[in-house]
Amino acid sequence: MTRTKAGISLVLLVCLMASLVLSVACSRGDSSEWVGATPLEEALSNGKPTVAEFGAATCIPCKRMKPVLEELIAEHGDKLNLSFTDVRIHTSIAAKYKIVYMPTQVFFDSGGQEVFRHVGFWPKEDILTRLEELGLL
Repeated sequence: MTRTKAGISLVLLVCLMASLVLSVACSRGDSSEWVGATPLEEALSNGKPTVAEFGAATCIPCKRMKPVLEELIAEHGDKLNLSFTDVRIHTSIAAKYKIVYMPTQVFFDSGGQEVFRHVGFWPKEDILTRLEELGLL
């Protein structure tokens, strides 16, 4: 019985170590990987509406959102900010904005007030429609 407990303890320890290593490896990445991304606080204070993407560099739906948002900024960057916050790295910012799921897009008006929130992948055409409905474009 003692050998069985020791074996189980060893397996649990190995699993714990593996999960720790994976969580560190999966949390790498920052906003510098996003073309046109601006730090959130800077974006909210520069007088332009902001689309803030909260996600992670390793999140599959977040990776799908990246080119959509970069296209949006390439086409409308003169009127709009894009901010990307990796919630696995910047946990305090994620907590401040009550981010629970990834990706989450939060729209802020030119005064920095939240006006809309969406969770999950979102096609560019739908984002543009919502920006226009909110008067942000």
